[in-house]
Amino acid sequence: MRPMPFIPILQRLFCLLLPVLCLGGPAGAQEPAGVAEETMLMFVGEEKPVTTVASRTPESPTTAPAMVTVIGRDEIRRGGYRTLAELLQWQGGFFMAPGGRGTIPYLRGQRDGILFLYDGVPMTTDVTKSFAPLDREISLDGVERVEIVRGPGSVLWGPDAFAGVVNIVPLGGGRQPGLEAGIAAGTERLLTGNLRYGVNRGRWDASVFASAASERYHLADYTGYDGSGRSDNEDLKSSRYGEGVANFNYGDWFRLTGRWSDFTRRYTMGSIDDDIRWEGNKQAPVNLLKATLSKVAGPSHFTLTGFYQETDYQVRDADFERRQRNRVGHIELLYDRRFLKYGLFTAGASWRRNDVDGAVVRDGFLPDFLSPKEPLFISELEQASFDNSLTSIFSQVRYQWGKSQWWAGLRYDDHSQYDSTLSYSVGFYRPLGADFHLKTTFGNAFRSPYSSQLFANQSFEPEAIRTLSAQLAWDPGRGRRAELTLFHSHLENHRVEDAYGGLSATASRDSYGLELTAQAEVAPFLRLFGGLSLLGGNDGGEDFRVLRYSFARPDGTEVRIYDEWSEPIDRGPRWMANVGVEGRLGPGHTLRVGARAGGGVPYSFEKGTVEGKYHQPLLIDLTYCRPGFFKDRDSFTLHITNLLDQDYDVPDLYGPTEGPPLEAMVIWRWHFR
Repeated sequence: MRPMPFIPILQRLFCLLLPVLCLGGPAGAQEPAGVAEETMLMFVGEEKPVTTVASRTPESPTTAPAMVTVIGRDEIRRGGYRTLAELLQWQGGFFMAPGGRGTIPYLRGQRDGILFLYDGVPMTTDVTKSFAPLDREISLDGVERVEIVRGPGSVLWGPDAFAGVVNIVPLGGGRQPGLEAGIAAGTERLLTGNLRYGVNRGRWDASVFASAASERYHLADYTGYDGSGRSDNEDLKSSRYGEGVANFNYGDWFRLTGRWSDFTRRYTMGSIDDDIRWEGNKQAPVNLLKATLSKVAGPSHFTLTGFYQETDYQVRDADFERRQRNRVGHIELLYDRRFLKYGLFTAGASWRRNDVDGAVVRDGFLPDFLSPKEPLFISELEQASFDNSLTSIFSQVRYQWGKSQWWAGLRYDDHSQYDSTLSYSVGFYRPLGADFHLKTTFGNAFRSPYSSQLFANQSFEPEAIRTLSAQLAWDPGRGRRAELTLFHSHLENHRVEDAYGGLSATASRDSYGLELTAQAEVAPFLRLFGGLSLLGGNDGGEDFRVLRYSFARPDGTEVRIYDEWSEPIDRGPRWMANVGVEGRLGPGHTLRVGARAGGGVPYSFEKGTVEGKYHQPLLIDLTYCRPGFFKDRDSFTLHITNLLDQDYDVPDLYGPTEGPPLEAMVIWRWHFR
């Protein structure tokens, strides 16, 4: 890999960016103290952001050993974000494709390459990469903050922390005591409600949160498939979501978290030519129980964590059903120790057991009526049950030398079903004067194999990625900040899963890109923000070779006939951009308007016989927040997405699907005191 001239490029781009960010006047301009404080509280937040996902200990995202972004509770509410997908689509490097079965996540050109955590617990399973709680499975009303890491995170989080990590931190009773209720109604027959109660008694605190939602998926002219032909069904039943979260903390040494979630998402799918449509639904009840014990002994800190999680993943496409149950038990011991005044040593060991029932292990996934025209043979659905274990040891050392901070991490994973893996990460952070900060990271990650690989009766190497990132940040304070990140990733043993043909052949891929984000307060009541992501990489395609049929000759030899085809590399759009304005119209009144757009995305379906390109139009979202009718008791939020009601297509499992139309929602919250 040829070294990239990061620093000169960063400096030149920031020279172009700085005049725009300085529209609000010099940093040293004098304002009344009351105005300055109010502005800081409104736009920046009452507290500085804190992250735990980068080093497993609370710290500032600026100095954390990773490219970290933290979205706090205040920003979540001002943005009107109701789902994790809505939040992430405004973050650099992310592309969220709202398919019928559920939103498909992309980060830095990697589809389904993000490890999603809830309170540090992985939510994706080893064999179901496409399951991500991006829609209404998680209510953001019960979330304190969302932590985002761009780049590999396997040293601390193990396999599947591939392109990045997203950690959802639930809100505890100590952070916001009291009772709060909220209801919302919107287009597409949307109804939601939630209730939260928190209590803080000094040594201990507790919180309980419950939410429920129902909605009708947006799709006109629905045609269902009843097994014998086409049939009209204009009234598609509503999708339903439910969630319950409870946590308890005692002192600094004991924490208990429990979560229950269940949903039934109904959707429609169709053939490429829209000649036939069929009804489907997806369910994924989740049960989680996590306990954490902590002990501080001088400069040392011990943490013992255990959790049990059960996911019952069910999918039905017309008369084609499959069910996979995944039970995970995990225990981990983490040790931190300060040394030589400016050093921090972290070491840990963990053991995890996975029990899987019903994993899909065949090459093709489609029933007869969805397969390419005039197939000779259709393979039958096969599912299998298995169990495995993962034993891991890891460590990370950080040390501040002068103004610079250096770190290095190493992890060894011993998996019972595939080869052991070794993950590493190195990097440094250094302030450049009073306003600039430079951070560089280099590391790798591995992705656990698809179930089809585990039962393919052939040797394989886990998919691996190496990423080099460099970030220059400008942070003079007073609501102004800009970050420019450059990255280069190299993939080995890369494979993708195709709905029509199973797994692609292994290949090596390179990708590189740029992520630019900026915000500036141009007045005490006005903030501008924007972002730009550019993505490039080597061209080519994903090659597939799937057994079509076989027959035996008179001499007993077997002849195998294969289907072979190629599909374009699915990286998502090559460019994405967003820009917006957020202002205060009066006490408690805020208005936020944002616009986003992206480049085209090539696609290929039905074994390369149907090709085309998605186009990403200009989408405008609006959020208006205002006080209610009772002082300091209630509040209202109006949230509108796709304000121009643009028609467009997005990627989905079996072909293109319609993007969401204009959607509006009104949220009312009541605060009991």
